[in-house]
Amino acid sequence: MVPTVGNPGEVALMNAPDAYPGYLKLIPEGVELPNEVAARIGLKVITYRPGRLAAKISCPILFCVCETDSVAPAVPTLRYAVKAPRGEVRIYSEGHFTIYVDPERFQPSSV
Repeated sequence: MVPTVGNPGEVALMNAPDAYPGYLKLIPEGVELPNEVAARIGLKVITYRPGRLAAKISCPILFCVCETDSVAPAVPTLRYAVKAPRGEVRIYSEGHFTIYVDPERFQPSSV
């Protein structure tokens, strides 16, 4: 097992500067959630590219792209989105966790 999230410089699946505080905000108050994941997940994450088949998907796809995302960088996501036949892109000037934990704060910067 390895930590799911940690601070920069620590060994963890996510250790970007905003990862630890953002991740903690996802956990409901009063819930005890172990900060650990099977180490083998780290090997899968390296090769995980959910957008690589976007060009073959015929149904509508909404791509919510965060410009300052430290976990899922915007540039690769936008490359996939352009290839999706019915893709719709919304770009947010926020980081990875903000759209999940503070929806009132973010607004699309372009549609």
